Amino acid sequence: MSSTSHTKPTRRRGTSAEEARLVIEQADADGVKRKDMTLRMTLRDASELKRDPKVPMADISYRDGEMTYLGVAVDQGGVTSTTLDRGDTSYVRGAAADPPPAKPKAVRKKAVKKVVKAVEPVE
Repeated sequence: MSSTSHTKPTRRRGTSAEEARLVIEQADADGVKRKDMTLRMTLRDASELKRDPKVPMADISYRDGEMTYLGVAVDQGGVTSTTLDRGDTSYVRGAAADPPPAKPKAVRKKAVKKVVKAVEPVE
């Protein structure tokens, strides 16, 4: 008998446009409205999406300083991997992430001036 693996082959990663389209279509199939979705893209993926010659011009639009892809708002940067927010989290579109707490500045000690007494020459 031969031992064959019945695991699903891994899917090869496509371009950022193909990956985004896939997750948007999956969310559509799950009943999520596109106006509720936010595509949170890394700067690299967003740049690749904008430059992809295979992406039709009608798929990307800009209005009021906001980019949309396939009718889904796109937030660029601030993430380490591109994800689709389906509107079911506390994420607020366009809101900047809370900055990390400021580190207290190190307090420098004041320099102490040493008093040097002059030595009188001996005669």
